[in-house]
Amino acid sequence: MSEKPLIQIWHGADKMPLINIKAGSWVFDMGTSEVNENQYTGGIFIKDEFAVDLKNDSFPGNEWKYILEGEWHMIQNGEKLVAKPGDVVFLPKGTAFQSLKNPFKAFFVTNRGAQEHKPYK
Repeated sequence: MSEKPLIQIWHGADKMPLINIKAGSWVFDMGTSEVNENQYTGGIFIKDEFAVDLKNDSFPGNEWKYILEGEWHMIQNGEKLVAKPGDVVFLPKGTAFQSLKNPFKAFFVTNRGAQEHKPYK
């Protein structure tokens, strides 16, 4: 008899050790799982008051962000977009946009698979 998957709970996920990946940008990948042979990763993403505007010419994978705190300000095709707490943002793979420096915290799910984040220097 095979073992059944176990439910996992991350108590205090807001206190997990974050990796500084860019000026003022932090991430904590909670884990990766396969769905229909695609790897999906979920975690926490934070832009703090030291963040800078970031330009993405081609976003690396499909990603959903659920905004927990703050506001995520973006510009795409000259149009300003603002996501607030309770909003879900979907970024399709290949999307070009600019993420402005406003601080926010989000839970994300992406199909970029497991990615080893290198700390920003």
